Parts: sequence; C-alpha cells; structure tokens
Amino acid sequence: MGCFFMKNETLEILQMHAIQLLGIQLEGYDMDDIKAISNHIKTPFMNTTRKQYKNELKHFIVHMQSNKIYHYKNSFNVSFLIFKFKKYRKVYIIGPYMDKRPNERQCNEMLLNLNIKISKLPTLKQYLLKIPICHHVKAQKMCRLAIRFLKNRNIVYETVDIDFSFHANEAFLADSKLQSDYTLQEIEYRYNLENQLLTAVENGNVEEALSILKKMSLSVTGLRRVKDDLSNEQYKAYLINTLCRKAGEKAGVSLIHIDEISAKYAAMIDRTLDVEVLEELTYAIVKEYAERAMKIKANAFSPKVSKVIQYIERNLDSNLTLEELANYVDLAPSYLSRIFNQECHQSLSQFITSLRIKKGRDLIARTKMTVAEVAKYVGFREQSYFAQCFKKQYGKTPLKYRTEHKEFY
Repeated sequence: MGCFFMKNETLEILQMHAIQLLGIQLEGYDMDDIKAISNHIKTPFMNTTRKQYKNELKHFIVHMQSNKIYHYKNSFNVSFLIFKFKKYRKVYIIGPYMDKRPNERQCNEMLLNLNIKISKLPTLKQYLLKIPICHHVKAQKMCRLAIRFLKNRNIVYETVDIDFSFHANEAFLADSKLQSDYTLQEIEYRYNLENQLLTAVENGNVEEALSILKKMSLSVTGLRRVKDDLSNEQYKAYLINTLCRKAGEKAGVSLIHIDEISAKYAAMIDRTLDVEVLEELTYAIVKEYAERAMKIKANAFSPKVSKVIQYIERNLDSNLTLEELANYVDLAPSYLSRIFNQECHQSLSQFITSLRIKKGRDLIARTKMTVAEVAKYVGFREQSYFAQCFKKQYGKTPLKYRTEHKEFY
C-alpha cells in the first residue's frame, strides 16, 4: 500500500512537470474505468454510447502490452501516448496534443473526409483550439520519463501506432445535440476561466493569474474565425489585453498607467509576426497588469503586512494559520497579530474569511461555477458554511446575489 501512495506522489510531480514545461496532461486511470478513459480521448464527434465503441476500447486496454507505448492519433491529428502498468492495473495517458494547429482549409478537408457536415466546422474548431501544441518528440520524452519513475524501468519502450477508426462512418458520429452540448460546455468552461483570470488580475495574484492563463483556450466561439495561426494568436493577445485592462481599472490602477500599458502591448501585438512570441506576449500582459494591481494594494500597508496579505491571497485555498504566516515574515505570532489588527482594523482570521468571501462573490457574479465549486476554490471545506458567511457579509445567499449581480465581459 505504501508503494502505491509513493506512486501517486510521483504521478503528481510528473503531472506538474508535464503541465508546466509542455502544457500537456498526464493522467492515470484504473483499467476498468472505461468511461474515464473514453472521456479523456473523445472528440465532440464520437458516439461514446455505442456498444461497439465501448467493446473496441475495452478490447484494446485488456490486450495492451506492458512493454510498449501506444501512439493514438485521431482523425483530427490530435495525439495521445498510452502505456499500461499491469501490476497496479493502471493505464496512463499523455495528451491530447498536436504538432501544429490546422488552418481553416485543413479543417474543412477533415470534415469532408469523415462525411461530417461543413456546418459542424465551429464545433471542430472549438475542439481543436483547446488542444495544446507540443512536438511529438517532446511528448515521447515525457512519456518515457513517466515510465522510468512510475514503473522504475530505465528502458526505452517501442512506440506502436494504433488507429481505432472511431470516425470511420456515419454510424459512429455523435448526434447534433451531443455536438451542441459539447460546444456549450466548452464555452462555459472557457468563460469561467476567463473570469477567474480577471478576478486574479484584479486582486494582484500574479501566480494564480498565470496559472489560469496556462489552462485557457482563449478563442471565442461565435465570432468569425480567422484563417491562420498568426491572426488567431494576435486576436487572442488583443482579447487578453482588453480583459486585463478592465481588471486593472477595477483594481484601482490609474487610467493613465492603464492606457500606457494597453497602448504598449497593442503596438507590440501589431508588430509581432511569430506565433510563439505572441503567446509569450499574452503572459507578459497578464503579469504586468497583475503586478500593477498588487502594487496598489501593497502601498496601503507596511512591508511585513503587505507580504502577509500577498501570501494569503496566493494560498487562499489552503488551511492558513497565524503560526504559518508569522513564520513566513519572521515575526512572533503575537506581534504579527497586533500589527495586522492595527493596520487592517480586523483580526487575521476575520481578514482571511472576508477575503475568501469577496473572492467567492466575484466568482459567483462572473462565472457559472456552482456554489460548491466556488466554496472549495476559495478555501471553504463546507459549502453550507460558505453560504452562511456569504449571507452574513452581503445580506443574501450566493445564488440570490448571482441573480442580481451578474457581470459580463
């Protein structure tokens, strides 16, 4: 059992490595969990409810060899690397990822080749824009690293290409309602992320803002799509600049500074003709706006108290204690408690609860996250206690507040 928990810890480290360095997922599943494995590799056009689909996937998992890496590239050139750890009855999947994002013409050709209606182009593009770009060789290296540390095997496994042909004919296609539901789910998912990003920037939480940006698919369904990666990346960068400008205004950054930042990055976006540089530029935009917001807050307090507040904001979902915070700024707990009370006019515990409720309020107003999801995100263990504190601070339940204060960006 101890060895199994060690494997879980190793997996978490590898997952962080895959996300931070390559921007791709690494997940482990029980061999019997066909539904979860299916959800990981599915596309909006797969009819995953068909018995033939389930049987084919189950047959593949059962007959996988433990000494091989399986490379599955679906009909839209989206790749996954899959390997099995038979001893613990686990299947590990790296991906999805793509070497290169297809242009509009290539997307049309994919649909035609699969006998899918051209009217489904927005659904396909929505799916593809969510897929991270990662070179296949780098993904393979990540896979071999995972095998080495999860299975303690310093052996180069053979990579075998496989093809499930899940999109081979009309019978396998998901119906229009399923495709539509998929698109709506993705819009809602990205909408929530965008508004979480705004809240993080507004609160000056640089690390959180950059972490959220890492997850985001920044395209917007419903707008006329652009025809190449460069134009698409420019569009995304403009969008981020506009969103962060609004967050900066709400944080109290002076309009003069906001105009300077916005104009500077708009000019840089116009001049940049490299997709990777544009992607880096979006991170620079978020970082600068969030840092400006952080400075606005820091100027209101002494250096030690500012440092504590920034630490609280970065770790709001953790179980924060006076001892931990005092240790962080090299002060005695009693002294930190006293100076914090003097400067903030409330105790540390009151401040943490109030900040959690404020952040929860922003997420309630700006996203479609459930109350339970918001409560957990801001550090409450119990949804009921979050709702109780929320009503005490704002005089109404979270759902009532959402009805009256929806914000749209």
